[in-house]
Amino acid sequence: MLGSQALETAIGLALLLCVLSSLASAIVEGLARILRKRARDLEETIGQMLSGSTTFDKDAKDALERFKNTTVYQSATIASSRGRRLFRTHAGPAYLSAKSFANAIDEFTDKASAAPAKGLNAQMAILKPDRQGLSVEKKAAIENWYDETMSRLSGAYKRWATGALFAVGLGLAVGGNVSIFHLAQILWQQPSVRQAALDAAEQAAAKSTSPDDLIDQSVKAVEDVAGIGIPVGWQSGTDWSSPAWATAHVAGWLATALLVMLGTPFWFDALSRLVSLRTTGAKPPSATQDSAAATSVQASAGASGAPAAAIASAVATALQAVAEHRDRHGTAPPAPALDAGPSAAPDDGSD
Repeated sequence: MLGSQALETAIGLALLLCVLSSLASAIVEGLARILRKRARDLEETIGQMLSGSTTFDKDAKDALERFKNTTVYQSATIASSRGRRLFRTHAGPAYLSAKSFANAIDEFTDKASAAPAKGLNAQMAILKPDRQGLSVEKKAAIENWYDETMSRLSGAYKRWATGALFAVGLGLAVGGNVSIFHLAQILWQQPSVRQAALDAAEQAAAKSTSPDDLIDQSVKAVEDVAGIGIPVGWQSGTDWSSPAWATAHVAGWLATALLVMLGTPFWFDALSRLVSLRTTGAKPPSATQDSAAATSVQASAGASGAPAAAIASAVATALQAVAEHRDRHGTAPPAPALDAGPSAAPDDGSD
C-alpha cells in the first residue's frame, strides 16, 4: 500500500512538472524567436570567425557584412524570411550548414583577396592565392572548423536556454503559487486528488507520443491540471505572517523552478516510465519459482519419489522376466516386487 501510494504521488508530481516545463519551454522558444537569439548568435559568431576577433567589434561587423553579400547567405536569408510578416527586414537564417558555409567562404575569398577586411589577410586571403576554387581538402578543413565552432555555440545556447527556463519556471511557480513541497503533501494525504491526477497522467501518457504534443497543448494542459483539483493557484489561503509557511513556500517555488530546468523531454520520459511501471504491475515469477507451475510440480515429484528413469527400468526388467518364464513353462510367475533389494532370494529357474 505504501509503495503504491508513493508511486501514485510521484506520478502526480511528474504530471505537473511535465506540464509546467512544456509551458516554460514554449515561452522560452517564443522569446528566442522574438529576440532572434539563434540568428544573432550565428551572425556574431561568423563575424568573429572571419575577423579573428574575440568580441563582436568593428572588424567582426565589417567581416560579417562582407559575408552577408555572398549569394549563399542571401539565399538562406530569403528562405528564412518566408512566411514572416513581422521583422521581415531583420530576418536571417538561424542555421547554416557546414557545406553552405564552405561554399560561402569560397565565394567570399574572391572578394576578400581583392579588398580584404582587417584581420582577414592571414586566414582568408591565403586560401586562394591563385584565385582558383577551393580544393576539397581546404573545404573539408573549413567545414570542420565551422562544425567545431557551432558545437560550442550550441552549448552556449543550451546554457542560455537553461537559465531562461529557470527564470520562466520561477515566474510560473510564483504566479501560479506552485510549491512542489505543498503539492507533494496534498497528493500524499488526499486520495481523491491523487486518483484524479493519476487518471489525468494515464490519459496524457496514452495520447501524447512525444514532448512536442504536450508543448502544443500546454495551455489546455494547465487548464486540465487546475480542473482536476491539484492545489495550484492563489485561491487557497496564505499565511505570510508565519515564518515557517513563508519559508516553505518560497523554498517550494525555487525547487519547482529548478525541476522545470530539467526540461520537457526529461519529465515526459519520467511520466511515461512511472505510468508504465504502475500499469504493468509486478514482474511474474519464473516457472522454477512458481509453486503452481508444471516445472515446479515435476521437480517436487522427482525429489520426493523414485526418479522416472529408475521406475521405467524396473518395469522393463519385470516384463522381460515374465516373458522368459512364459516361454519356459507356459505360465506367468507371480508379479515380482519392483523394489526388490539385495536381500531377495535369487530365481534358480525351478517351480
